[in-house]
Formats: sequence, structure tokens, C-alpha cells
Amino acid sequence: MDRNTVHLYEALGLPKTATQDEIKKAYRYSLLIPSQPTQLPRQQFHSSTATKTIEASDSLRQQPATSNQQPATRASDPKKRQVYDKYGMMGVQMAGTDIGAQLMEIESLLCSIFLAASVLLILAIIFFSFLSVRVDGKVNWSYSVVFIPLWILDCVIIFLVISHGIRPVDMDQEDDHQEHDDDDGDTTPMAQEERKAHKLREKRRQKISGSVFSLTIILLAVAFQILIVRRANDSTSISGPSVFAPYFVIEGIFSVFALIQLVVTLIVARQAEVSAFGKAVIVFEAVWWKVVRLALAILIMLRIDDKITCSWAIVFIPLYFVGVKYLVQLVMGYRSFSRMPNLEMKQQGQSLMIVGMVFLVIIGSLSYALIGLLAARLDGHSYSVSRVLIPVFIVLSILLCCSGCCLPCILLASSAGEDDMMERDGTHIRLVSPNLRIENGVAPAGTRASSSRRFGRRSNNVSSQS
Repeated sequence: MDRNTVHLYEALGLPKTATQDEIKKAYRYSLLIPSQPTQLPRQQFHSSTATKTIEASDSLRQQPATSNQQPATRASDPKKRQVYDKYGMMGVQMAGTDIGAQLMEIESLLCSIFLAASVLLILAIIFFSFLSVRVDGKVNWSYSVVFIPLWILDCVIIFLVISHGIRPVDMDQEDDHQEHDDDDGDTTPMAQEERKAHKLREKRRQKISGSVFSLTIILLAVAFQILIVRRANDSTSISGPSVFAPYFVIEGIFSVFALIQLVVTLIVARQAEVSAFGKAVIVFEAVWWKVVRLALAILIMLRIDDKITCSWAIVFIPLYFVGVKYLVQLVMGYRSFSRMPNLEMKQQGQSLMIVGMVFLVIIGSLSYALIGLLAARLDGHSYSVSRVLIPVFIVLSILLCCSGCCLPCILLASSAGEDDMMERDGTHIRLVSPNLRIENGVAPAGTRASSSRRFGRRSNNVSSQS
């Protein structure tokens, strides 16, 4: 995408900080000068006679718009100017399209994701810190205090779900969809209003239903946390099945939806004449992770009630199959790519599988080190929880560094325009675009030599004054 955000201002002979009135005056001036408006001094323009002005205006109305006049209208429009100042000419051209509307919000969406991830990681670090000092006996807090970071997270999520549910439906978005649907039915004003009202009611109903469903799942998760805290404070106050009851309800709800989706997928696969092996793969991919979660929860529930007395390493056996599954999947993918006749796709696929294996080895080593230390601690070995959770703190710290520093800085650098400024310690620092290169050039007489023009531009970004 072309991120040149000063070219139109140079075409009008104005700085990027010009006011809207200055842009309008410069635009009117450019309309009266069809060819190279910035080459004529303003004094000469104002000293022209009224007759010449009228003649120039009349002749211009009979001529097609020049390349300078067309972009000048974008700079004079406040909304288009805001888009242009941030995304350049390509952003203005794509602003009216569906994909352009998504691209316009991608940076704000990424910033929101980075902020939410950073807050989530900070709360996770605080929670595991509280948990380690409480289990090691360094403090005598109730486990309800240890779970404070999770309570905060629950409150934030509940607030977001409720606010999303009570937020009114976007009327502008419905109007945009209505324009595309007018050709498919009755186009009378009354029929259009009825269709619009029906769509608004349907969308509002779907929105409320989704919010109620999400709120139900969140409340069940909160109930599960409360029961865990009660069991941790007094191991005889509540049984294991009672603690895991909300969790099993959540798993049951999602299993019903997954089963419906699996049945639909199998029907489609049958119509497409998919082989028996392909259907088996579809079923396995749909149920394997749910079976692992359910088996792990049942084993933990039985172990904490002493219904079984095996080592905790055996209780965590379902988690070992997760790494085995992904390892087998990567190996099979590598073999599949190795049989491809296209050499380029073969090399790219094999490289991707190798990178995935390296990533799996790193994450698997940290995860299974944590599982082993946790199992040893639960079996009675004298390991401090702070040492057991070292892999967790390492991973969370790396992720927090990425979401709170590295990735936002990369986003800032990639979205910087050619005339963007950053203030640090009271000093304005220019973020130089990679589209600029240093040249030994002198501005022509009678023209403004802006700072960006002194550096010069590549051939694809030559301004209208060069």
C-alpha cells in the first residue's frame, strides 16, 4: 500500500498541518490554474484582473480535471483527509469498498488486541505469583485472595458481553446491505421499510441470544472457580464431582454444538463421496481434543477424592497425547509435501513443517517440564511451587514483552507516514519513510522546498512539482 501522506499537500503548496480553510482556498486556486497550480506565485494570482479570472474559470469548466485537481478534492474533504493522512492515496481509493473498510480498522483492531493480551498476561503473572507464595506457605491468604486476578478478568469479560448485548444495532451497516437487496424484491418505500425493520429485529434477536449464551458460559466458569476456591480452603467441604459439575455442563453444551456440526460435515462428505479414511479423519479432528479434556477432568476429579491412588503423572497421561498428536501430524505433513511434484511447493512445505517441529519442541519442552514438576509436587516431593512454575513465568514474560513492546513498535513503524512526527523528551523526531532517499538536489526557484522534497523521492513517488 502506498503510504505517501504528503503528496496531495505538496500539490496544493501547503504543509500537512494546514487548516481546512487554507486547503479550500488552495483548492480554489488550483481550479483556476489547470496546469501546475503550485508553479504560479499567489501574489501574481491575486494581482490578476477580474476578466482573466473569469476567463480562466470558464475555460477550466470546459476542460477535463487534471491530475492535480482530482486529488485536491480528497484533501479538501475532511473525512477523506483523515483517511489520507493515515493510509495515503491507496486508503482513500479503498475506503468505499468492503475490504477497504476492514483494512481501515486493522491497525486499531491490532492495538486493541495487543492491549487486551498485555492485560491478560499481567493478570496471569500476578495469579501464578499469588498461587506460588500461597501453596509454599509464605503467606496465609485465603484462596479467594489468590483468585483476585481471575475475578478481575471475569468482571471485565462480563461487562464487555453485557455492553455488547445492549449496544444498539448499527443502522448505517444495515443501510449498506439494504442497497444491495433492493433489486431482489419489491422496491416500494413501504416494502423496503418492512424488510429493513425485519432485518433489524432479526439481527437484534441474534445479538441478544449470543450475549445470553456467552454470559451463561461465563457464569458457569465463575461458579467453577468459586467451587475450586471453596475446595482449596477446606478439602472436606465439597466433593470432587460437585466441584467439576459446572465444568461438565460447559463441556456438554459445546459437545452438543460440535456433534451437530460433525453430523452436517459427514452429510456433506457423504454427498461428496469422501472415502472411509477421510471420514474417520474428520471424526477424529472433531472429537479428539474434547475427549482429552473430558478424560483429564474425570481423572483429576477421581484423584482429589482418593477414588484412585495412582501417581499424578498417570493422571496427566491425556496431556501427553496432545504432543504426540501434533508431532505425528507434522511428520505426516512433511511426508505429504515430500511427494509433491512441484519443487517450489515441496521446499516451502517442508520448511514450514520443520519450523513447526522446532516450535513444538520448544513449547513441548516447557509444557512437559511444568507437568512433570507439578506431578512431582502433588505426589509429595519437596519442590517449591515457584520453581515448578518457572516455565510458566518464562513463557508469560516473553509473550508480555511481545504484546506490550515489540509488536506495537513494529506496527507503529509500519504505519508511519512520510511526514509523521514523534515527540520524545520535548523534541520532535521525524519518522523517515523507506520511500525516501538522500539526494543532492536544489528546489526550483519560486517553489517551496519542503523537508521531504529536499530528501528526494523515488520515481514512483515523484510529486507534482518535480
